[in-house]
Amino acid sequence: MSKTKEKAIDEQNQEQNQPAYVAELLLNGTVTLTANTREELAEMVDNIPAECHYGAGAVGRNPETGEYSLRVDLTTKD
Repeated sequence: MSKTKEKAIDEQNQEQNQPAYVAELLLNGTVTLTANTREELAEMVDNIPAECHYGAGAVGRNPETGEYSLRVDLTTKD
């Protein structure tokens, strides 16, 4: 990805006070979210802008740490 596009996404992220994982999702097209509870994970997904079309898999749980994880991928709008 070009430096210009990366800078534009970063500036947009700062203007809208979006979390860093949203910027990563917009920049890379994929992000893995981790949280201590399902509710925290749901709140993170709710922070993804409505104009983003994305897909997500099943929520996973690490039995050693107790953390929940979810991979989110941007999709193309048909």
